[in-house]
Amino acid sequence: MLHTRTFSIAALLAVFFTPSLFAQPDTTKIGAINLSYVARTSKAGKEGLARIEAAGRQRSLEVEAKAAELQKQQTELQKSSIGLSARALADLQRTFEKSKIDFDRLQQDAQKDIEAMQTRFELDFRARLAPVIDEVSKEKGLQFVFGLEQAAIVWWNPGVDISDEVVKKLDARR
Repeated sequence: MLHTRTFSIAALLAVFFTPSLFAQPDTTKIGAINLSYVARTSKAGKEGLARIEAAGRQRSLEVEAKAAELQKQQTELQKSSIGLSARALADLQRTFEKSKIDFDRLQQDAQKDIEAMQTRFELDFRARLAPVIDEVSKEKGLQFVFGLEQAAIVWWNPGVDISDEVVKKLDARR
């Protein structure tokens, strides 16, 4: 009985005076990713961004051509206003105003088209990226991965950045 009591007291003392034996170590591992870096450096990202840039250049050329046409109409309107009847002048003015409205719409449509392309690219790219991030995260034993652009991170260890590994795996899937 004395043995049992001594053993119980020793066990109790061990529990109270050695809490580190029972504490679980912190095993939370966190990663970070710079999504814009991945988009700029991966093959898939470069291709998508190049398509958006090409479409933007094409739309800019269309807008510039329409602007030149509008400028030409305005010049003609100013020149021909001297010898025209009031009705002919009003017709030219209406045509010019309609062209101006068409130009404004063209600019707005071009901007909306490019913004829609960017949104589609971002959604498609993130969907394509998700399984790669999942794979790299599992390989590294990460519980969380933060996007560096969205998080309010004051300091971070560059060793947690998995962006380069994600780019390599994404490029390897082609």
